[in-house]
Amino acid sequence: MRQAIQRIGFCALMIAGSALPAPADPLPAGFVRLADVAPSIRQDIRYANADNFLHRKVNGYDAPVCILTREAAEALSRVQRAMATRGLTLVVFDCYRPARAVADMGEWTAAGGPPDPQWYPKVKRGDLIAKGYVGELSSHSRGSTVDVAIAPVDSTPVPKPACGAIDADTLDFGTGFDCFDR
Repeated sequence: MRQAIQRIGFCALMIAGSALPAPADPLPAGFVRLADVAPSIRQDIRYANADNFLHRKVNGYDAPVCILTREAAEALSRVQRAMATRGLTLVVFDCYRPARAVADMGEWTAAGGPPDPQWYPKVKRGDLIAKGYVGELSSHSRGSTVDVAIAPVDSTPVPKPACGAIDADTLDFGTGFDCFDR
């Protein structure tokens, strides 16, 4: 009976667009904290602070913690082990994304505004959804989608570059984090 009540409570929270569970909160069945599976993966959860295209913490990101399905976390752990042999580490920027965060991003985008040289230098804020840079729905909400980069193990995060420039502490992925530009 208690498990059934917990499942009902979890479903109600998910429907309401619940926040990320704090580190001590129980997780839904099948979900884990990445740090419990692969503690050496660097976590830089940008939407839990102001270092993102909204210039503020995104609603629903109550803690800078990567939460994923167990299967996704274990897959990242295997990749991390292979990277470590080369002196590299994975860096995760976004993992599970609550529905409340997806809605917040959509509402913020719809409010419109001019381009932003740090994040979307050639696109107006109100066009980010239409151009495909911000989704009205997000596969992150399933808990198996991850924004990830690779960095040398001994690197340390540095101030972030303008859109289109490489993050100095990660390998070249073509642009920096969340650069909404071709």
